[in-house]
Parts: sequence; C-alpha cells; structure tokens
Amino acid sequence: MQAQPFEEILNQYKPLIKGQLKKLNLYRNHDHFYQVGVCALWEAYRKYEEGKGAFSTFALHTVRGHMLMELRRERVYDERFVLKDQQESSDFALPASLVEYCDDPLEELEPYIGQLSSRELLWVQEAIVYEKKLGQIAVEQQVSKNTVATWRKTALKKLRVAAGARE
Repeated sequence: MQAQPFEEILNQYKPLIKGQLKKLNLYRNHDHFYQVGVCALWEAYRKYEEGKGAFSTFALHTVRGHMLMELRRERVYDERFVLKDQQESSDFALPASLVEYCDDPLEELEPYIGQLSSRELLWVQEAIVYEKKLGQIAVEQQVSKNTVATWRKTALKKLRVAAGARE
C-alpha cells in the first residue's frame, strides 16, 4: 500500500470516514471523531499487508473499530468521573417546609425563575424540588450528564442574579 502517498488514500477514503460518523450517529464531538477516523486510516495504511484481503475492507474495520473504542472510552469516563461542579450542592435549596406544605413549590419560586429556559426550569423542578440526582435526570431526559450539568450551571447563575436583585 506504500506505493500511494497517504494524502491520496485520505482523499479517497474521506467518504468512508464520514459514512461511519453517520452510521454511528456521531454528531456530538464530530471533529474529534473525524480525527479518530483519520488516525485509524493512517494506522490501516501502515499495517496493511498485500495479499491478506482488500485494503478497503481492512480500512473500514479499522476506522469503525477505533471509533467504537473511542465511544466506549468516553462512556466509561462519563460513568466513572463526575465533574467537580456536578458534585457540589446546588447553593440554592428549597426549605423543607416549602416542599412539604406547598401544593406547587415552583409557584413560590416564581419571582426567581422567570428568566429560566424550559430546560433550566426542568432542572430546577427535578433536582431541587424532587431532589433527583444529575445522572437520573440525564437518563429520564435521554441526554448526557454534561448536558444536564450545563442546564444546572446556567440555571444557578440566573437564580443567583434573581436572588441578588430581590434582596
């Protein structure tokens, strides 16, 4: 395979890399996974041995395999490690009496939550009112933990500003 320069191989196999990105639904971190595909193609280019099958098949399996391994690595990392920001308390807790005695605790928070987006309001309701963990909210909403952490971060910023304005 060394007869052709890698740049030609890369140009020829870009559709293969992009096709695997599409088949594996890799829309988040697209550039990262594209680079994983390019590196895998480079490895396939270096390790390919004539007479052991078609290069295109070898390249496909190598590229797909590396992308799947990277997905697995990310999933394991997300399961094992929680960002420090996600571990801290919310700094905005409802008094127990409010949750116990109010029909709708969000009604009591109305002056504070007016500026929140629907996702941030969802985080307030699920995390603060119903005391659900970040991971549980992520599973229920079918999003990543990092997405819920972003909702949390922006909601807390807005709540702090609103609380400061009311003092």
